[in-house]
Amino acid sequence: MIFWLASYPKSGNTLLRSLLASYFYSKDGFFNFELLKNIPYFPSHNFYKNLNIDIKDDHEVIKNYINVQKKFIQNKKRIFFLKTHSSLLRANNHSFTNLQTSLGAIYVVRDPRKVVVSYANHFQMNIDQATEALMKDMGVYERNTRMKTFCGKWNFNYLSWKNFNPQRLLLIKYEDMINNKTNTLKNILSFLNSLIKNKFEVNESKIKNIISSTSFEKMKNLEKKQSFSEASVDRKTGKSIPFFYLGDQKKSENLLDAKNKNKIENNFRKEMEELGYL
Repeated sequence: MIFWLASYPKSGNTLLRSLLASYFYSKDGFFNFELLKNIPYFPSHNFYKNLNIDIKDDHEVIKNYINVQKKFIQNKKRIFFLKTHSSLLRANNHSFTNLQTSLGAIYVVRDPRKVVVSYANHFQMNIDQATEALMKDMGVYERNTRMKTFCGKWNFNYLSWKNFNPQRLLLIKYEDMINNKTNTLKNILSFLNSLIKNKFEVNESKIKNIISSTSFEKMKNLEKKQSFSEASVDRKTGKSIPFFYLGDQKKSENLLDAKNKNKIENNFRKEMEELGYL
């Protein structure tokens, strides 16, 4: 069965993957980039390549979401974590996923005023362009997946996953993963245990190592030493753009001008107030 790790782009999904990959796919809980390969991205050409589907045909891609996901339910005892930035869309009577293939989902949400700064850096835009992107019903093309992901607007993405089965959904804030990582991770593990049949004991020693090795500074330094395959490549220089950019530092607020700040707050006020961001 599939367990979704969902979010709008640049909202903390990589940190969530890092926590879970370190817990379930390492012996001692110490993070390294290789562990992330255990939690792949969906949709990706890797899942479609043997199905004779034209991945450039948006209709065919959406039409076959569930068909591709059925491959993951053949082994009903195994849980497959999949990362996505897709909204929980439904188009032409075809859904992104369903409860027959999906055991549950964790949705990570982040203050859109912080998202927009990271978004601009990752997709090589200025702040004006990134602000407009958050407000458009658009898809993004990730270099590593070679496929388009239909994210939708920032608030649509959040609201669509909010409508996932409430007993199978855990909503977490990126800010809590940064400021209260231990309790957030324990809540995540408890949520997983509530849904799976084969319960696991929480390993406190492993959690301690995970918290230590997934600090923003350590991950940023690790990227400098090893590079990170999911980082964007500068279109002019061909060099990698740092993926671990600002984290949740106050510095990011200085990069968002008043005009775009007001535009974000005015467009997403209802959801931001609901989430406690305003």
